[in-house]
Amino acid sequence: MKEPPPWQGEPQAGTLVHVVGRIDESVFSFLGPATTTLAEAGIAQCVVWIDDPRSAYLLPRFDPRVELQPVADAGGVLRRWRTFAEVVRRIVGERRVRGMHLHGLAPLLWTRRIARRAGPGVPVYFSPHATPGLGARSAWGLRPGWLLKGWLAATGQRAIVTMLEEAAALHRATRAPIQVVESAVPALYYGTPRREARHPLIVTGSRSDDRRAVELFVQLAVLLSGSHLKLSFNWIGRLGPESVAQLKAANVGYFEADDDGEIATRLAAGWLYLAPTDSATGFPVFVAAAMALGLPCVVLGSPEHSDLLRDGETGYLCRTELEVMQRIGRLIDEAALRRQIGQAGRHEAQRRFSPERFRDSLLAAYELPPAPRAALTHDEQTDEHLGGALDASALLRGPDSRAPRLATDEY
Repeated sequence: MKEPPPWQGEPQAGTLVHVVGRIDESVFSFLGPATTTLAEAGIAQCVVWIDDPRSAYLLPRFDPRVELQPVADAGGVLRRWRTFAEVVRRIVGERRVRGMHLHGLAPLLWTRRIARRAGPGVPVYFSPHATPGLGARSAWGLRPGWLLKGWLAATGQRAIVTMLEEAAALHRATRAPIQVVESAVPALYYGTPRREARHPLIVTGSRSDDRRAVELFVQLAVLLSGSHLKLSFNWIGRLGPESVAQLKAANVGYFEADDDGEIATRLAAGWLYLAPTDSATGFPVFVAAAMALGLPCVVLGSPEHSDLLRDGETGYLCRTELEVMQRIGRLIDEAALRRQIGQAGRHEAQRRFSPERFRDSLLAAYELPPAPRAALTHDEQTDEHLGGALDASALLRGPDSRAPRLATDEY
């Protein structure tokens, strides 16, 4: 799969201001490709966020055409957000604003009045980004539900959400229209050839330090390393020193990598991808990347993982560690099954997480003209036929529904 054809839209008046609390991998998985796509459409943009050394490695990955405005952390919750809101107010007051996009619940709470006063007819967008209490995992609390219901009704604006389950939760609470723009997997993952290691290798990864995921991965590595399967395990991405030491003590390989090319190459050597935790927050970036590579995925069930995989078809959703071990054993023993599940997952990723699909959905969410399209291949024509409107009733049946999940522009 190739990147969408280069295109530069006509420069458009005004600045789109993205208001973010802290930038982490979950937020960046949407914000990074979104700002690049909008820059290609000729939209000037400014990203305002609370500066944090832990997010420094993400900043070089922003498109150079995007203006970055960090706000120093003033310390203390009230002082921090008051200072942040003042900076946003100043930025909005100094320039012509064509729109504002509030990323997360805290930016919504502290800057929604500023956004509504940005000017007549200035659209305001909201993305929850797996804000605690707003996702599919937990019931909606009265306060956040009514806050968003009132705000969306008052502004008449559409929320932009990256996960289907989160879209369902938000829609149930607000009854407002929700635009679903699933995160993109870079094109190089689809083009990286699979070369399985000589001996069975299980891979996983993340760009953030999830201690619980590390502990569970280590436990499974210890349990399975003594089996007849003679497995080895690799973790790819970025972790803190304590997690790295824990992996090394369990004889798990650790490869620090931020570059997508290196990550894709190292993942492609695996026999299967294992997501060892059900505590995923936000779009599961590494699972989607593994699917794009054609790597069969075994994951512990969660609303986020259920968004991506259909159990037994495009991957395996497991309820217990015992079920994880059983799925791993079968995939290691049956090469044909690995190919079948891997190819099905890859096709699903091509259909839902390709850069072109992301670009089209994003431009529609912002009500911008569509980008020019290259001639479609036979497979892409088939995907276009399948990618129609989602049956909303199937989504509301919950993560255990066996109904097929199709990417959609509007929920």
